[in-house]
Amino acid sequence: MVGFKSTLLTGALTGISMVSAAKDPEIWGFGTKTTGGRGAPPSSTYTVTNFNEFKTALDNKGKPNAPKVIYIDGAISGNYLANGQVATEEYYANGTVYTWQNYLDSFNQTLLDQLKASSNPADQARLQVLQLQESARYNSSLIQTAQITVKVGNNTSILGNPKRKKNVARLEDMAIAVNQTNNVIMQDFEVYSPIDMFPEWDPTDGSTGNWNSRYDAIGVVTSTNVWFDHLTISDGLHPDTEAPTIFGKKVQRHDGAIDITEGADLITMSHCLVYNHDKSHLVGNNDANNLGPGDIGRLRVSFHANAWLSSLQRSPRLRFGQAHVFNNYYNASLDDPEEPLQYFIGMGIESSILSEANVFEVTTKSKSSANAVIGQYKGYRFKDNRSWVNGTFADLEAVAKSKYDTAKAAEITAAATAGRAVAEWATHNYTNVVFKPDYFYRLKKAEDVKKYVLANAGAGKL
Repeated sequence: MVGFKSTLLTGALTGISMVSAAKDPEIWGFGTKTTGGRGAPPSSTYTVTNFNEFKTALDNKGKPNAPKVIYIDGAISGNYLANGQVATEEYYANGTVYTWQNYLDSFNQTLLDQLKASSNPADQARLQVLQLQESARYNSSLIQTAQITVKVGNNTSILGNPKRKKNVARLEDMAIAVNQTNNVIMQDFEVYSPIDMFPEWDPTDGSTGNWNSRYDAIGVVTSTNVWFDHLTISDGLHPDTEAPTIFGKKVQRHDGAIDITEGADLITMSHCLVYNHDKSHLVGNNDANNLGPGDIGRLRVSFHANAWLSSLQRSPRLRFGQAHVFNNYYNASLDDPEEPLQYFIGMGIESSILSEANVFEVTTKSKSSANAVIGQYKGYRFKDNRSWVNGTFADLEAVAKSKYDTAKAAEITAAATAGRAVAEWATHNYTNVVFKPDYFYRLKKAEDVKKYVLANAGAGKL
């Protein structure tokens, strides 16, 4: 292996072959010390088949932070109520004046003006209903949140049952919160991203407004030592392609697949498949570094041997932290009229990204397919080691530098026009000097990555 000078399993292996003196560790990357529910007694080992059983297992007889192993068997929905019924939009909105059509009508200024001008009691009653829509939407959303959110405690392994019924192990329509938690493993099951039944239209978001969704499928917040392995994540039965376009924007009912925020740290995502999803992995949730314990010195995440198929952005999108992105496979289209690729890897403020031997396939009539790999969001540190774009090695560092230099020049011009200081992020020069991983890993050649990843990524492929 190029650059490797020891047979010890410590230190980064940054080449393509090596004979080690010991067995490879099970987990590679920043999450290598994760053990999950290892050591759990038989009394804390569960097989669950519905949502109530899943929540009971997470509680672990009143000891949610003690070691536990939970096997998922079948399809488990977060909308499954304690009485066995399934919650719907009407259930969550019960007792409010919210309906989807009323909510849309509440933004119809022509209608509102007509109702305000009318002296008809029915029109005045209708106006009052429309004026209450945002609070009704919000309150309905709180009820859905309380139902579908599950908190994962320390020392937890959530695994697909090896003998799963009908070959299905899936968590769907729930918001899985790994919040202020340490030592969690999730492995070998499917996840259907929850659908937000009460998405918010914000006319002040951007220049023309945007729809916003509330729920990540998995949210890692202020947590450490987490390993995601052999998961398959998608939008399930509610893909964004079926969402309507209203107010000129596609209605957003899904948020992140796995988001990592508020100072979370020491995380590995390996052999996972994410497909037909918009926003996959936000690492660091704002530019201010003001949430949780702060992001500087944290947000260290490894992405290894994953597949992102028609993932439109944030695979990942990083702020402040360190992302080691190696031997992954990407495939998406710039020319899809409904769901075009935005970018694959996003360089955010104060981020440090090491990309190695990844394979990017971009369907496009354009000759600038490599340009689609990088998204520029105030980041200036990026290094790539022999990644492929559409079957050939590409100079992704040149792409990253060009995009940063363009953004920097625009900020300098904007600052001069406004008579203000240039933002700190734009005072740097682009560099390919990034962090060096301090853990063992083997790097495959780019030409071997696609076949390996497609054969091994996702649930049911352990």
